[in-house]
Amino acid sequence: MHLSRPPFGVIGMANEHSRSENEMAHSMIHTGTTPEAQSPIADDSLAAKVASRICHDLVSPVGAISNGLELLELSQDQQRPEMALIAESVVHANTRLRLYRLAFGVADNVAQIGAGEIASMLEAMSRLGRLQYSWHAGDSVTRREAKLLFLLVLCMETALPWGGEVRIEARENRVVLTARAERVAIDDTLWDMLLTGNPVAADVTSARVQFALAAEELSAQNTAAALRRDPGALSLDLTPAA
Repeated sequence: MHLSRPPFGVIGMANEHSRSENEMAHSMIHTGTTPEAQSPIADDSLAAKVASRICHDLVSPVGAISNGLELLELSQDQQRPEMALIAESVVHANTRLRLYRLAFGVADNVAQIGAGEIASMLEAMSRLGRLQYSWHAGDSVTRREAKLLFLLVLCMETALPWGGEVRIEARENRVVLTARAERVAIDDTLWDMLLTGNPVAADVTSARVQFALAAEELSAQNTAAALRRDPGALSLDLTPAA
């Protein structure tokens, strides 16, 4: 939201000669305490660039650790359990960084991401925990489309705290994300906020920020979302907004 910003400095100087020193002190703008004085880094596009930079800078050292572990494994007769634990942690960190870079980073409608790269990331995610992921939504999507889809994947994950499956598939003129499990947990307030685009409707914590960001992306990409609940399943249908 862009607020009109008054000139920086003293407000209401017309009567400065008749004011006391205390009154003139109170006429100054207190930078850092007023909405108008907030730093421009709060802008959404800059926040996305910060996320991209963090992910980019962390991928290389995490990859270097992985390479070092492979060399250590080659130099040993048998794999030690602590090495296996470290290796698994590195793979997990690298995979989540790839996911977060897509979901929270800078994206445009020009660059494409192929189904092979997406499937590779989802397969790695599936090997690391209680959730299984599958992609059936075409050969490629733009990075902007992938941003929305993976923000929604993060939303779907919150419905499966005990494990389950997240499936992304294309059906005619829509894309459907489905979460399946024996037990599904649904936070109605968060999902209502996602569907209505009203951030005031929920207490958005850092662990659930994907709901607010996904709501913004749905609006920005002119996409309508419909939520359907079935026994053991939660589905989100995405279609072009009317």
